Amino acid sequence: MTDPTTAPEAPHPSAASPSAADPSAASPVLATPAPDQTPQTDRTAETDRSAATNQAQARHGRNRELLAVPAYRRLLAAWTVSNLGDSALYITAGIWMKVLTGSDALAASVFLVMGLPSLAAPWIGLLADRVPRRGLMIANNVLTAAVVLALLLVEPTGQLWIVYAVMALYATCGFVNGSAQAGLLKATVPPHLLAPANGIFSSVDQSLRLVAPLAGAAVFGLWGMAPVVIGTAVFFLLGAGLLLRVPAQAVAREEGEPHLLAQTTAGFVALWRHRGVRVATLVMGLACVGGGMTNSTSFAVLDRGLGLPPEALSVAVALQGVFSIVAGLNAGRILNRLGFARSLGFGALAFGLGYGAQVSGNLVVCLLGIVPFAFGITIVIVAAATLRQQELPDRLQGRGAAAANMLGNGTQALAAGFAAALLDVVDFRWLIAFGAVTAMAGVLPLLLGTVRARLNRAP
Repeated sequence: MTDPTTAPEAPHPSAASPSAADPSAASPVLATPAPDQTPQTDRTAETDRSAATNQAQARHGRNRELLAVPAYRRLLAAWTVSNLGDSALYITAGIWMKVLTGSDALAASVFLVMGLPSLAAPWIGLLADRVPRRGLMIANNVLTAAVVLALLLVEPTGQLWIVYAVMALYATCGFVNGSAQAGLLKATVPPHLLAPANGIFSSVDQSLRLVAPLAGAAVFGLWGMAPVVIGTAVFFLLGAGLLLRVPAQAVAREEGEPHLLAQTTAGFVALWRHRGVRVATLVMGLACVGGGMTNSTSFAVLDRGLGLPPEALSVAVALQGVFSIVAGLNAGRILNRLGFARSLGFGALAFGLGYGAQVSGNLVVCLLGIVPFAFGITIVIVAAATLRQQELPDRLQGRGAAAANMLGNGTQALAAGFAAALLDVVDFRWLIAFGAVTAMAGVLPLLLGTVRARLNRAP
């Protein structure tokens, strides 16, 4: 019952794209140009080209067209391998802490510390916009493997603080990969294929969560944490090797470098100035409140609400993955049919209702709630990420993704910490109700006609 990705979450259009020279002009979403877009001298010719481009790209492409792009297939393979270990460790670490301490709050706090590195997002994003992104991801995967291996020191020493330190560093490496991959993905595929690209990333992520958490929990139950840690490190090293097959992409540079403060905050400024992106980020942030709350309340739902052992969390996450896969594989079709505004609204409402079902204390109702829960959060994340990638220029992809990650994951971490702090003094069902209502509040800004028009109207 965790947030599927920053996605999932955890990204300059390819030469095949008719708008490769000007990614911000290729957007099928906003009527106004990007703030940093340079005016053209021949406005009539520009308008004609923009109209033709937008008409051709108003609809999102299909998965089959996307998978015909060799560079995307290689990036997907590298990301899949490294994510295999990530999916196993992410859930198993919380289960491990629960077994070591017997405390729901301490187990939930593992997820909390993994959100704290989002506070470094401005500098992480700047790094991803300054350093060649493929090389950054390769070095980062190798570093992640080394960091994870430090968990082998926990049980011999009995020092539980090592778990929190390692998971915080581990999450920091994850934010670096997410920011760098946002720009690398946009450089790899044409703009109209970003929605299915993000959808497939999300689907693969959830597919791995069908296997990896169950495998991780099984290995942990049979042989302890050491094999899980070693396996995670190996998968990250394999991912680094596969990234060598992904074509390197030059990073766009700014003309007239502004001062450091302006450089580091440029991602937040870009999210704010693009109204559609701003609203989508707000909807995602409100949904992340629910995501953070569920990270902290999951163990209580299983233990106090349903009378199940903590290992059952792996089963719940696997079930969530089934329906997130369906949503991710059909993300392009959903956005084509509903548009960005209704997709975001539908996703927020579905997620909130699914999460709220956990207050029932009934196993069948909780299982049924996983369907809208998983479907809704996946659509919100894919829609918000696709809109941001389409609207922001290449030179701001890393900082834009990092800013969105900070707002989303930072909100999620605060919500997780809030819930963890109150878990032993407040009935967990009240916490779930609060998170569900907050997530559904994302529908409110989408009810405004001007916002819906801005999100759905082609330039």
